[in-house]
Amino acid sequence: MKFLLIPLFCTFPFVLLAQDERSIENPYALYFGKVIRVIDGDTIIAEVDLWPGLTQEIAVRAKGIDAPELRRVGCEEERQWGEDAKDLVEKFYGPGTPIRLEDIIIDSFGRAIADIRRWRSDRWLYLSNELVDQQLAVEWEDDQDDVPWCLLAQTREIE
Repeated sequence: MKFLLIPLFCTFPFVLLAQDERSIENPYALYFGKVIRVIDGDTIIAEVDLWPGLTQEIAVRAKGIDAPELRRVGCEEERQWGEDAKDLVEKFYGPGTPIRLEDIIIDSFGRAIADIRRWRSDRWLYLSNELVDQQLAVEWEDDQDDVPWCLLAQTREIE
């Protein structure tokens, strides 16, 4: 008797990994991986561990923040602010950095959006918090208007 096996991971961007209680409500609650490269202040390319021996490169945008753009900028100050944000992310989340992705969602454009975390000797730190604390990003919700970076740049204090 022959059986046709169709792997579930071929039909879904992520595989259900029951890591903790949150997995019951959200099957994409927790994944581990490493940074491949930094795109900008709020987006990285990561190699995510989907299943033992199975990884996938995925663009992941940090949940809950918006960082200044590097392309299609409204002013030179926005571009510089965007470079500063990217520099900080490259410093702390450079290629090879082990990361943890939590509460992953897929938006209407097909992008993965997640809480991106890195381990710092005693705890997991959130990329979103690190950027907001350094004033290199702002908190953002899905229904918000675009951030007026050029207007904000006029009042920005550069450290």
